[in-house]
Amino acid sequence: MSPEPARSHVVIGIDGGGSKVHAVVMDAQGRVLGRGRGGPSNPHQLGWDAMVREVARAVQDAARAAEVDPHEARAIALAQGGIDRPEDRARALTRLQALWPRVPIRVENDALAALVAGVGTLHGIVLIAGTGSIAYGVRDGRHARAGGWGHWLDVGSGFVLGMDGLRAVLAAADDMGLPTSMTEPLLQALGLREPGDILTWLYDQTNPVTPVAQLAPLVLDAAAQGDPEAMRIALRGAEGLADAVHVVAQRLDFTAEQSFPIVFAGGLLRHHELYRQLVQQAIHTRLPKARIRHVQRDYAEGAAWLAWDFIGHPLPAWGTDVPPNTATNEDEQVWTSEQPNVLSRAMDTWPPFAFAGLMNAEDERAVWAVRRILPQLARAIEAVAKRMAQGGRLIYVGAGTSGRLGVLDAAECPPTFRTEPGQVVGVLAGGWQALGQAREAAEDDPDAGARAMAELKVGPKDTVVGLSASGRTPYVLGAIREARRRGAYTLAVVCNLPSPIADEADHTLAALVGPEVLTGSTRLKAGTAQKLILNTLSTGVMVQLGKVYGNLMVDVRPDNTKLRARAIRILRQATGVDEAAARAALEASGWDVKVALVSLLAGVSPELARQALARAQGHVHRALQIAQEHPTSSPEPTTPSGGKSS
Repeated sequence: MSPEPARSHVVIGIDGGGSKVHAVVMDAQGRVLGRGRGGPSNPHQLGWDAMVREVARAVQDAARAAEVDPHEARAIALAQGGIDRPEDRARALTRLQALWPRVPIRVENDALAALVAGVGTLHGIVLIAGTGSIAYGVRDGRHARAGGWGHWLDVGSGFVLGMDGLRAVLAAADDMGLPTSMTEPLLQALGLREPGDILTWLYDQTNPVTPVAQLAPLVLDAAAQGDPEAMRIALRGAEGLADAVHVVAQRLDFTAEQSFPIVFAGGLLRHHELYRQLVQQAIHTRLPKARIRHVQRDYAEGAAWLAWDFIGHPLPAWGTDVPPNTATNEDEQVWTSEQPNVLSRAMDTWPPFAFAGLMNAEDERAVWAVRRILPQLARAIEAVAKRMAQGGRLIYVGAGTSGRLGVLDAAECPPTFRTEPGQVVGVLAGGWQALGQAREAAEDDPDAGARAMAELKVGPKDTVVGLSASGRTPYVLGAIREARRRGAYTLAVVCNLPSPIADEADHTLAALVGPEVLTGSTRLKAGTAQKLILNTLSTGVMVQLGKVYGNLMVDVRPDNTKLRARAIRILRQATGVDEAAARAALEASGWDVKVALVSLLAGVSPELARQALARAQGHVHRALQIAQEHPTSSPEPTTPSGGKSS
C-alpha cells in the first residue's frame, strides 16, 4: 500500500455490537489517529434509529480526536453485529449515507472486521462469542456463516450462558434440577434476594440482553469450581460454537487445507480462559489442522482496513504479507482422545458430587457426537441390512474396550432378534480370553486381524465393522484391509479423525467425543459413543430385516422362563388377547412369536401364517397383507379378551 499524507487521506472504521460501538480514524499506513465510543447498536435489539445515533456519536468522537472532518474521509466501513442479510445492509447503508452523503460507505457483519483484525486479510474463519455469537469464514472470495441469529437463538454466547444459568437457579429452587452454587452469585449480580425475583426482574427490563450476558463469567467461574450444572452449560456452549466453526470449515473446504486460521473474538473468548480452552479443545477435536489466533487489534481497525480495501487499496493475499500461523495444538502427534481434558484437570481435588457431575456432563458429549453422525449412521444401516437380507453376515472386529463392545452386541442379537449362530459375529484381538483379562499386546498385530478375516471366509455379502477409539489399532487395520480385499463392505467406527482405519474403510462413523475425563481412558466417552452406535446399527438393521413389529421384539427366542414370559407379554400387547390365548397361540406355533402374531391378527392357521411370513421375508406387516388374501382356515379367531368371536 503506497504511503499518502496521513490526515488528508483517512478512512473511518466502525465496530458495532450488542454492548458498544467503537470507531477509529486510520491513515493509509494503518496508524490510528483517533478513537471514539458509543452505546449498544444492534438494530434488532434497539432499532435502526438507535443504531444510527450510537454510530454517529462514536464517529464524531473519533473524528474530533483525530482533528478531521468525517465528511472528508476517503471511506467509511461499518461492521455491525446483527447485520448480515442484504436487506439489513441496505437499511443501514441508506441511513448512513444520509449522514455522510459524499463518503463511500461499506456495510458488513462485525465478524468480517474481526477476521481482518485477527489475520490481516480475508482468509480464514472468525468465531465471535460475546453478547451474541457467530462463526464466519472467507476463502477465495467465498463467504459462509453459521449462527449469528440473535441473542434468543444463538449458541454459546454470553446471553445464552447467562439465561441457562438463570434456568438452572430456578430449577434448583423448584427441586427440578440439581443443587447449584450459581444461585447466590447470580442473584447478587442482579441485586435480587431470592430465585422467585428473577421472573419479575426479567420482565421489568426494557432490554435484558446486556445484564443477562454479563452473568456468563459467573456461570463459567462456577464451572471451573466443579458445579455440575455450570459445567454442563459451559460444555454445551463450547460444543455449539465448535459445531458452528466446523460447518463453516466444511462449506468453504478448509478441511482440505494443511492448516488454516481461526480467529477467536468476543468478550467471552478474549477474557475467560476456561471457556476459551473448552472451545479450542472442542474445535481441535473436529478440526485438528486449525490454528487458533487471538485478536490483538480492535475490531474497528479491521473495519478501517475494510474501508481501505473498498476504495482500491486491497488487503494482502493470504500467504504473502500475512504472518504465518502459530500452532496452538501443542502435540499434533497425540490424537484427541489421548489429550488432557481441560475441565477435569483438578478433579482429584473435587468432592464426589462435583466429579459425578463432570462425568455426566462429559457423557452428554458422547450423545452429541453420535447425533452429529446420524445421516451417516442411517446410510450404514441401509447398506448393512441390504447385505444381510442376501445372506451376508455382520462382523465386528476390535481390541480392548472397543472389541468387547462388539462381542457384547453380537452376543445379544440371537436372544433379542432370533439371529442364527454366525449371522452376527464378534472378533476380539487376543481371543475369548481377552474378554475377562486384558491382552493389550494383541492389538499390535495387523496380520492377526487379517488372519481372523481369512478364517471367517469373509466375502462380498458380509459387512465388517472395525471398532477403534483411536482409529489406529493395527489389529483392526489389518482386518479392514483384508476384508476389503475380499470384497466385503467395511465400516470404521472411530472417535478420532484423521484415522488410518477410516481411510481404509468404505464408510466411516466418527463420533468425535474429545478428550476423556481420565486422560486416555477411552472406555469412558469413546466407549459410550461406540456402544450407542452399535445399539443403533444392529437394532436398525434388525428393524429393516423385519425382526420388529411396531416397537416389539417379535423375533425374540424364548429359550428360558423369563423370555417365555416376555413372548407372552409381547403377543398380548400386539393383539390384545389374554394370557391364556397368547400362550395357546405360542404353543401352536412352536413358540415362534411372529407366527403366533400373524395367526392371531390375520385369523389364519399357524401354517398359513408361517407361509405368509416366508413370502414376506419375515416382515409382519407384509405377512399380514399376504395372509389376509387367503381364506380363513384356522380355528375360530379370538377376540381381544381371548374368547371366541360371535
